[in-house]
Amino acid sequence: MFKLPAYLYAGRVLYSQIIDSRIPLAAVIRSPRQMSTITKKFVNDPKNAVDDALDGLVNASESITFDKNCRRVVLRADYADYCAKGKVALIAGGGSGHEPYAAGYTGPGMLTAAVAGNVFASPPSRHVSAALNSTSSKGGSILFIINYTGDRLHFGLAAERYKASGNDVRVVTIADDVAIDSAMSTVGRRGLAAAVLVLKVAGAMAESGKFSAAEIEALSNKINKHAGTMGVSLYPCSVPGQGKMFDMPNDMMEVGLGIHGEPGCRREAIENAHKIVDTIMTRLQKIVQFTKDEPIVLLVNNLGGVSQIEMGIIKSEAVKWCHQHNIKIARILCGAYMTSLDGHGISLTVLRLFDYEILEFLDAPTSAPGWQRADKLGKAETAPSADKGQSITVQTSSKGVALTKEQADLAKKCVTAVCNKMISMESELNALDGAAGDGDCGSTFAHASKAITERMKTYEISSAQQLLFSISEVFEQEVGGTGGALYALMLSAASEAFEKSITSKDFAAALQKASQAVQIYGGAKPGDRTLVDALHGAVEKIKSGETQWDSILEAATKAAQSTAQMKARAGRASYTAKEVQTKPDAGAVAIAAFMQTLLDTIKSNAH
Repeated sequence: MFKLPAYLYAGRVLYSQIIDSRIPLAAVIRSPRQMSTITKKFVNDPKNAVDDALDGLVNASESITFDKNCRRVVLRADYADYCAKGKVALIAGGGSGHEPYAAGYTGPGMLTAAVAGNVFASPPSRHVSAALNSTSSKGGSILFIINYTGDRLHFGLAAERYKASGNDVRVVTIADDVAIDSAMSTVGRRGLAAAVLVLKVAGAMAESGKFSAAEIEALSNKINKHAGTMGVSLYPCSVPGQGKMFDMPNDMMEVGLGIHGEPGCRREAIENAHKIVDTIMTRLQKIVQFTKDEPIVLLVNNLGGVSQIEMGIIKSEAVKWCHQHNIKIARILCGAYMTSLDGHGISLTVLRLFDYEILEFLDAPTSAPGWQRADKLGKAETAPSADKGQSITVQTSSKGVALTKEQADLAKKCVTAVCNKMISMESELNALDGAAGDGDCGSTFAHASKAITERMKTYEISSAQQLLFSISEVFEQEVGGTGGALYALMLSAASEAFEKSITSKDFAAALQKASQAVQIYGGAKPGDRTLVDALHGAVEKIKSGETQWDSILEAATKAAQSTAQMKARAGRASYTAKEVQTKPDAGAVAIAAFMQTLLDTIKSNAH
């Protein structure tokens, strides 16, 4: 269900580039590139490009260092002293290829840590966990995620596991793309260059030691709400060792192209810089709704392959546009802040200056190697500081209530029964998934079930919470990709329900937590034709006061079957025509079958 074939178009697009939903299938198939061209790059081995680049960044700066346990995690050099002072730890990251984001924004005054994935691929949650563990602070932690499915899942999984261990961690999701109407989209806007402004403001707040994690989170979310970004590209980017990601006719430009090569809102005949800027700024003004009565922060971003002459022209046109529309620019930034490898494109970001204290944070010093200072085009004024939120109490760490030998034996029987059921349903689930997906949902569950069965041979079950953690690790490590992260996230979230007891109410709470986690980090909602529908059916029955599990299971099964009448709005199936979405969603059917098997096993072993 979640994995795409290893290669598409005769091996010209790598599976690793599209598995985490950063590059939609439409971006791959719209215009396949020529087989013969591999873009020339200054690299050694393309497979080592990310690690070699990180070496260069870290070795040339005294402000940052590698994490001793994971070289894909970059830390500010004084992270130990910083965290010992109880200051808020700030962590961001994602796929590489957007440099200087995010490792280049690590250092005093900005991020505490950055996590780098492969090119255009989310880092695994264990690397995010390494960053969280190394920067543990009494002040709490904040994960900044640019809004792409893979990042939300992997960072979300790390956050849930960190919280389950009794730590205070918050998640800020940055979604500022205004090019494509997100009103009908489940996943919402894509995360773009406004992330840079959020990180700089949050970094200055955290560095001062005067603000709690809740206060930093609140202002970060408010900036995200009042910011927008839109880009235009003339030529596509290319991954080291490969050719251009797609063909672009010489007389055309892509309006709203994403930073991973995703399609924009349209292609149209190329215009001059003046008209391009007018198109972008007009759209930004409509969505962000800035007026002459409210100053703005303007970020002119180079997507990686635009010359300085062109950047100067775009900057000039953007400033002229603001002057012509009586818009005051309080700060302007121009440079390569969030790139798309060597993409020949630009983006413009506008932030409504709803609070003048933001300027103080933007102007605050930082030694992060990738930061380029903001310029002042007008006299900054002072105003009352932003509203400050309240901190929360850190929970006590727990591994869950211990199981008796009888309970542990029953738990192992339940796991074995569910695994056998999933293995037996492999063909059925693949057939359901093949109608509107990539046809491997059953294989995914079967593969995971075999790995879980093997682990159970030597695994000593101590608690329900630890058992679910262990199974979630199998999904993440053995299955991998978006699917592995999704099921691992569900299980990790569900495990929190068994911290203090194991009752029927706790099982109900586990379902609710699993459903909530998938919706928060996966983006799917009830009615989107996903496994969420089965979970939601059970949860709604529980909320109505139902305590009989037969009735709860019946609600989940009906909800799973009802997905046959729904139009997919999330997952791979959302890229297919509604006409082929005539059978129940495979993931929803699997969830219902899992619940049925679990209930049957418990009943058959009742004394």
